[in-house]
Amino acid sequence: MPHVMRSLAVALLLLLPFAAQSAPPCADCTAAGGTYHTATPPGWDGHSKLRLLVFLHGWMMEGLDIIEDHGIREPAGKANYLLVAPDGLLRSWAHTGSPSQARDDVAFLRAVVKDVKSRWPIDPRTVVAAGFSQGGSMVWDLACYAAGDFTAFLPFSGGFWEPLPATCTSGPVDLRHVHGREDTTMPLAGRALFGPYRQGDIAKGFAIWAATDQCRAGPMTLAQSDGLECRTWTGCAGGHRLQFCLRKGGHSLFAPDIASGLRWAAAR
Repeated sequence: MPHVMRSLAVALLLLLPFAAQSAPPCADCTAAGGTYHTATPPGWDGHSKLRLLVFLHGWMMEGLDIIEDHGIREPAGKANYLLVAPDGLLRSWAHTGSPSQARDDVAFLRAVVKDVKSRWPIDPRTVVAAGFSQGGSMVWDLACYAAGDFTAFLPFSGGFWEPLPATCTSGPVDLRHVHGREDTTMPLAGRALFGPYRQGDIAKGFAIWAATDQCRAGPMTLAQSDGLECRTWTGCAGGHRLQFCLRKGGHSLFAPDIASGLRWAAAR
């Protein structure tokens, strides 16, 4: 009998990390308003806590494109992130100023995070929203209006569309943005697109972040070993951090930038 009781106790201890989970993990999942896809880190033991990376695809892409991109999946897996890739409705995102307003995507992405947390043991200290191109623009919107579900934001080659917000209601955030100097798809200075729509100026957008974060010191520019040149704002409210990084090239996403961004996000 003592042996049986010990075995039962060990089994219960192994199940404890799942105590807060109310639904089983899934690869192709449904949340209120839409669908998303997932990839767990290689070698995950099935019960240890995971960091969470919600990565938003670009225009005319879908979540499975993110899951199948080794340049995203491998850095996420190595850093112990559960990779979650939601599907934009009609392969687009309904951020402020977007031609698509078919769904409340802020509400949908909050529903995705809630559903993920019901299925996996997520470490609440590292919940990251990232995105490329129009997905990066959606990340800026999340950071501005619904930051509470996330601990850090990693937009790539996307920013606010016009009209730029007068203020961000979420308050101070941790945000690191990466952009190509020669990007013509989402130029740093912004551009008119599809008639009345206009991508915003990235520098003007960052002025909004600096004001929102109440950063006392202006940006310090540092050349990074991985080819990035980053400007960092310091003395921000609550110890929050802002970083704006440029690299040579156009509208592209690089695995080293994702890896360094995930390290930056986890260092909070």
